[in-house]
Amino acid sequence: MVRKEGVAHIIRQIAEQGLARLMMRLPATRATIRAAAASQPHLYELCGAYGEACAVLDRVRKDMSADPAIVTEYEIICAEIEIDVTRILLGGR
Repeated sequence: MVRKEGVAHIIRQIAEQGLARLMMRLPATRATIRAAAASQPHLYELCGAYGEACAVLDRVRKDMSADPAIVTEYEIICAEIEIDVTRILLGGR
């Protein structure tokens, strides 16, 4: 059985990976995104969603039998999260 602490650690790890990926994809935000994610829980949660979506996208891209529609769907999801993060950072929430 997985303990609550273990689950929380995994969630933080995914969010940190998502944050790192966002900082690479949105280099103009690097100076502000980490601070914003630390002070805005909804942004940190969005980083986690981005981390999960990117991980799935990586897996389906490697799977030669994957449906191209799934690849496209996850590319769109990742792009939409990037847009949402940019809006949040610009104050549009």
